[in-house]
Amino acid sequence: MGGGDSDEGVAASLAIKDGKISAILPQDASIEAEKVFDATGMIVSPGFVDIHVHDEYFPDADTVQRCLIRQGVTTAVAGNCGSGPLFEESSAAREKPWLNLSYLVGNCAALREAVGRTDRYTPSTGDEIARMKELLRSSLKAGAKGLSLGLEYAPGTSFEEISALASVVSEFENRIVTVHIRYDDDRCIGAVQEVIRLSEENRVRLQVSHLGSMTMYHTRVCAELITQAAARGVDVAFDCYPYDAFCARAGSAVYDDGFVERWKGKGPECLEAASGRFKGQRLTFESLAEMRSADPMGLIVAHVMDKDEIEECIANPACIIASDALCFAGGGGAHPRIAGTFPRALRILRGKGYSWGQALSKMTTRPAERMGLDGGRLFEGSCANVTVFDPENFTDRATFQEPFLPPDGLRLVVINGQVAFEDGNATESKSGKLIRF
Repeated sequence: MGGGDSDEGVAASLAIKDGKISAILPQDASIEAEKVFDATGMIVSPGFVDIHVHDEYFPDADTVQRCLIRQGVTTAVAGNCGSGPLFEESSAAREKPWLNLSYLVGNCAALREAVGRTDRYTPSTGDEIARMKELLRSSLKAGAKGLSLGLEYAPGTSFEEISALASVVSEFENRIVTVHIRYDDDRCIGAVQEVIRLSEENRVRLQVSHLGSMTMYHTRVCAELITQAAARGVDVAFDCYPYDAFCARAGSAVYDDGFVERWKGKGPECLEAASGRFKGQRLTFESLAEMRSADPMGLIVAHVMDKDEIEECIANPACIIASDALCFAGGGGAHPRIAGTFPRALRILRGKGYSWGQALSKMTTRPAERMGLDGGRLFEGSCANVTVFDPENFTDRATFQEPFLPPDGLRLVVINGQVAFEDGNATESKSGKLIRF
């Protein structure tokens, strides 16, 4: 299975040597090898490419990455939503990752806080912006994939600031800006227009992150705005995860006063603590205030989105699938997207009439091309990043109560030619690499 829209796959065998696909052989070819895996009846796919994950809590060495591997991901991009560190820090902490991993530099902690702009509600000064540009330029030279913006998390960020930072990204080939847009309410249409303008004016590739979770009631309109901009030559695209609930840190600006009005009357009864003292409970204004004060890094799941709207977004031909995988320190809590995004998305897409090749392209070929990453296709000489699953039984099991449950039906994951997962068991071998640009 090649993973492209026009490639529905062929019956064949893959030969792997020295981390590469050394041959694609006829199905009935005689094979001699040190190890043979029988994939009869399975789909042999390029390893899934997840362009939006959060693996920036460096003391937690493996929770996010290993959950991704257990659902078939072999390559990922971390540091999204403005939270990515300077690349020097990423490269020191993730020198040998479990899967192939690249990092973005975030405007929130890595840049704004580094220059002393710790108040997220106020704009940066001209001098601070100039220093942020130099920090970003240094990280890009060192190998960072690009810049991530968390505009909702730092409401004081001005367009002047993000435009100045985007102009630095445009100096480098094969880099990108990813954006968690400014508003998640009726103002989201203007927020999408803002980042389209950012891409157009700075001639920079831009990815609008987790569109469905930010554009409640307006996702169709916002997707069309992005599609129209792309049609006129703006280098902009979007992604989405297949759940009708989002997750954010308790202390973030997302839960500032006024969220009930923003979400058209959906209050704390729609918020579920995913970690900490209230884990598993729906919140009240009092318990929410306690979490924000005493446990600001705790996770809260907001059950406020519309299932049909999310599935329509997933099925949009322009949409890329991405998990937004995130967990509390040490695996103490998470959103089920950390373990179930890709099988769940495949099930939705197949139900919407997508062929296997069309569905898989949204999580292999297209995200790899969008991020300028190796991978996404299987051909002689390509890196051996491979995911094998049972098409009849590849099903997500993760729930909001048990978010780390791995899916059924995954048979084999190969990363850079080494087995990372086989028949229900992940290996203890770190076979990934830190990707430097």
